[in-house]
Amino acid sequence: MGRHKMKKGICRLCGKETELSFEHVPPKVAFNRNTKFTSVDFEDYIKTENPLRESPKGKIKQGGIGYNSYCKKCNSFLGSNYVPAYARWVEGGFEILKDTENAQHTYGIKDIEPLKIIKQIISMFLAINKDWYLKSYPELAQFVSNPKTKILPKRYRIFSYLTRAENVRYMHHVTHGSFDKNQIIQCSEIAYPPYGYVLTVDFDGDIEYLNDITAFKEFEYNKKSTLNINMFQLPTYMPFPLDYRAREKLEFDINDVINTKNEE
Repeated sequence: MGRHKMKKGICRLCGKETELSFEHVPPKVAFNRNTKFTSVDFEDYIKTENPLRESPKGKIKQGGIGYNSYCKKCNSFLGSNYVPAYARWVEGGFEILKDTENAQHTYGIKDIEPLKIIKQIISMFLAINKDWYLKSYPELAQFVSNPKTKILPKRYRIFSYLTRAENVRYMHHVTHGSFDKNQIIQCSEIAYPPYGYVLTVDFDGDIEYLNDITAFKEFEYNKKSTLNINMFQLPTYMPFPLDYRAREKLEFDINDVINTKNEE
């Protein structure tokens, strides 16, 4: 367990109230073992006039990003059933990650196990959300806790993109509205190199530049496959869900807001 302490709470997988171990999100083997990162409150981003030039001050943390979300038994279950397959998926993503924003990559990954990968991804969303999320969407935990089941209701979808994650993104479940596209999306989002994921609830549309990988649930449990993937690499400079603006676009938008305020 190292320097991470156990905490009392509701396990996000089995639902029992017990001691919760520290779950790395993503897993330690996915390059999240000794991560040093800065934790910044959302309100501090809102108050900062130009967060691109003046980064909000936060608490520096080490030892990997994670949450006390699972009991010891469930944590071990995830580690033995899904983590090795997820690590292979991550290795493939890092092989083609580039230093360019908004690039499109076409590549193949050999010997991956899609069903295990999507179960691990969903377990990560269960980990970052509060226990009300488990109670509201129990089908997610049911899908993860049974290794071989392919039953995941159509109301849940998983989208993915490649990213260097200029700012890692751990957004709990929110309602995201887009006025220009007349679109409302209930979603949660995780961005940590080399991938970003969005889990949506009751959304049947498309999200521009993102790949719908929900079909990973249709694969056999121990079936290794080679997937040919066409995926965009997107930047995540701001801690807002579904915001993939390039740095130049963000600079323009922020300066526009600052100039408008100064004119008032």
